[in-house]
Amino acid sequence: MKSYLSHKAVLTAAVLLGELTRLSAYATEFEPLGKAVAAALGTKQAFKKSFAFEGKPLDVFYAKGDGRSPASATSTATKYAFVQKGIYEPNCTHTWVVGIDAVSLKVTEVRTVEMACPHAYPTKSETFVGQFKGKGIADADKLKKEIAPIAKATGSSDLMVEAVRRSLVAASKLKGKI
Repeated sequence: MKSYLSHKAVLTAAVLLGELTRLSAYATEFEPLGKAVAAALGTKQAFKKSFAFEGKPLDVFYAKGDGRSPASATSTATKYAFVQKGIYEPNCTHTWVVGIDAVSLKVTEVRTVEMACPHAYPTKSETFVGQFKGKGIADADKLKKEIAPIAKATGSSDLMVEAVRRSLVAASKLKGKI
């Protein structure tokens, strides 16, 4: 009887561990991607461009003109929303939408779309994300020194800093071209 109970306890623990591992492999979605892009652009009328940047795929959505009239679609981009992805090894995925004003090339907002690791959740707080607002292309190479990381989420903090840096540099290269 005793060995049956200990065998059952070991089996139950193994099943629970397997279930926890399975659940931890999925990311938590904080905001649907489409909603985050629309919020960053200030409109649901958007254009999309996908390209390789710094050796990685990059998607940028952009709004033209005021986004309300058909004539505005013929003007140049006024806002960008870069979809940035990062992985904190081995499997902690992150996805952000980095909003950038296409005229001033300054960050308007950073929105967290998903994260796979609960320890990274504090990086989605306004206290942390707010540090990026107003940063421009001149700040791109200084972000790592200027942004205070979140304790116990330093790797995720660094990934977000890199995502914003990449977005600023990509925006400067796209300015006037789309």
